[in-house]
Amino acid sequence: MLAAKLLTQKTIQLWKNLTSCGGYFFPGNRHYRRAFLINVMLLAAMGVFGLFTLLNLLVFNDFEVAMVDLLAFICSLTALIYFRTSRDVERSSFITTFIIGLALLSFLYLTKHYEYSLFWLATFPPFAYFLNGTKRGTLAVAMLFLPVFVMLVVNLGVWQPAPYELVSIYNISIAFIALAILVYFYEKSRHQAHVQLQFIKAREATEKERNRLLREMHDGLGAQLTTALYATRNDQASVEEIADYLQLALEDLRIMMDSMQTFDGDVGTLLGQLRYRLERRIQQAGLTLEWKVDDLPDFPNMTPQDALNLQRIVQETLVNTIKHAKASKVSLVARMKTPSSLKIQVKDDGCGFDEQGVEFTGRGLSNLHYRAVELNASLTINTQLGRGCCIELLVPISKTSNS
Repeated sequence: MLAAKLLTQKTIQLWKNLTSCGGYFFPGNRHYRRAFLINVMLLAAMGVFGLFTLLNLLVFNDFEVAMVDLLAFICSLTALIYFRTSRDVERSSFITTFIIGLALLSFLYLTKHYEYSLFWLATFPPFAYFLNGTKRGTLAVAMLFLPVFVMLVVNLGVWQPAPYELVSIYNISIAFIALAILVYFYEKSRHQAHVQLQFIKAREATEKERNRLLREMHDGLGAQLTTALYATRNDQASVEEIADYLQLALEDLRIMMDSMQTFDGDVGTLLGQLRYRLERRIQQAGLTLEWKVDDLPDFPNMTPQDALNLQRIVQETLVNTIKHAKASKVSLVARMKTPSSLKIQVKDDGCGFDEQGVEFTGRGLSNLHYRAVELNASLTINTQLGRGCCIELLVPISKTSNS
């Protein structure tokens, strides 16, 4: 049992070595699939040509055809050695196609329609297309079948119909097996390419999410902790101010944790999570919160980054109200303005401000505009001194459906 297992493992390892040129064409290599097919087809060609060399010499007594098969076997072996040493995919694809095409054409010419040689020609187009692609494959097929058709037309009425004998059964059976193996390994290579593509996409998605979280930690949590650190070193900073900075950092951390969860497009729940995170702080600031969120449709194609930008805009708007507005009441309204756009409005009855005279970095307005651009949304700020502030965000559904 152990010996059989070891033999199986060695056979699999040998096969992987043969089809990857000793591991040079690994699954992540862009030429891996074509290299796999070149090796498989050359090995299959060697097997078929070698088998028919023996059959024609020992069984059918056809020395002339046996020599063609032997020459094709030697050429296939030479091409395989060349590919393993040069690793030139383009040239090896052409050489492999040329050897197989020339062998089939010679076989047809020598047998003169005998032993179902035309059936073997049916295996050539898959070879040509699999190895060379559609453009070069079509050229290779045309170059082979043009002399084939000329040969058939010239010899019309001259060649005898192919007799149905034992040699015919050998040809039909082996050609069928060769074609089945060819298509099998093509599909196998296609599946491997698909798995490889999915792996690359998953890796890119992981890297993108990692960069997103690093950026959010730097811009949000990192900035708040840095501010808190400087505040502790400033004798004029009060304990309440330091606690406020740390509270903001904690809220940023919790929002980032929310954004890491699977987002199913439920914006209502997304806003509800934000309310849960900020409501206590709003109450501690003496503000009355009016929450009016309609029954919103799902946004199934909204990305986690879109969701986080939406959360951040609403969060920064509410935090600005808490810190700067000197308001007694703040309201949040979320509803569908049109079937294709979501409107979110945050309004307070505070002191308002002159937007043109405010440093954007001071009130976070630059961040609001930046995140709105990333969300492909329009952000409107309506405010006057002494008359409160109203910030409206209009998010088009069409953007999230194309994300």
